[in-house]
Amino acid sequence: MNNPVIEGPEIVSMILSMLLVIAAVIALGWLYSRLRFTGGGAANVINVVASRGLGPKERLLLVEVGGQQLLVGMTASSVQTLHAFERPVATEVATPGGSQEAFGFAARLRSAVRGSVK
Repeated sequence: MNNPVIEGPEIVSMILSMLLVIAAVIALGWLYSRLRFTGGGAANVINVVASRGLGPKERLLLVEVGGQQLLVGMTASSVQTLHAFERPVATEVATPGGSQEAFGFAARLRSAVRGSVK
């Protein structure tokens, strides 16, 4: 029996095809992170200023809506306004990791490669 042998030009073609597929996946991920659509309405009307986890399904959020900041408690089954602040507590929108890009495809891919995604 003869085993088929893959020769040089076929290997180069296969490697170039794989690189093309990888580049397409990365490009589509980047495009998705740049053009992510928010369910309508004006952009940046509701901002999460700060977030603190209290347990596996409980969370405190400091949310800014229309120039007013609200402290919101969130559980798996409900969302409640805990306090409405007269003056802003915090002025800068904070996201985990310090930048909005922390949620992007590239950051998730980096963390997956490092093995930190479960």
